[in-house]
Amino acid sequence: EVLTSISQPIKLSDTESLIKMASTSLNSKVVSQYSSLLAPLSVEAIMTIIDPETATNVNLKDIRVVAKVGGTVEDTKLIKGIVLTQRAQATGVHRVERAKVALIQFCLSPPKTDMDNQVVISDYTQMDRILREERAYILDLCKKIKKSGANVLLMQKSILRDALNDMALHFLTKMRFWLSKILRE
Repeated sequence: EVLTSISQPIKLSDTESLIKMASTSLNSKVVSQYSSLLAPLSVEAIMTIIDPETATNVNLKDIRVVAKVGGTVEDTKLIKGIVLTQRAQATGVHRVERAKVALIQFCLSPPKTDMDNQVVISDYTQMDRILREERAYILDLCKKIKKSGANVLLMQKSILRDALNDMALHFLTKMRFWLSKILRE
């Protein structure tokens, strides 16, 4: 009752008051000397993930703080979106803005049989036909991914075989994809 009687309602549109409250809270923490830097970032991060008109609570799992080796608190930035730290495949694309991400769990390589089989090729025309069909199959998969509108491709690594062969990498490079293989967590 006592707390309710002395409480003052605040509006989420009043960012100055929110920053003052965040700064007051941070002053009691180890990072108190950086409260003037971190308070506005904290308020901006929360205001980014909520709807100020209807919000009554915040799910802090929607905000992630990542510490990087060698950085200082002054280097702190708010990034609205996702930062991928995986190494990109050699497609020539290093940075993508307004990315449309495709996450695939299939291999961009020719299909293989489930059992050990052998294919006997008796002449070069049969070999050429196999290579043409393989090329057409991979090109069709790459075109379908491109048609989806994606420009970033995240591929789940396959334990059994290569998830990506050289021909698929060639086609994805020509289509200007940012590509990375990821491990399932």
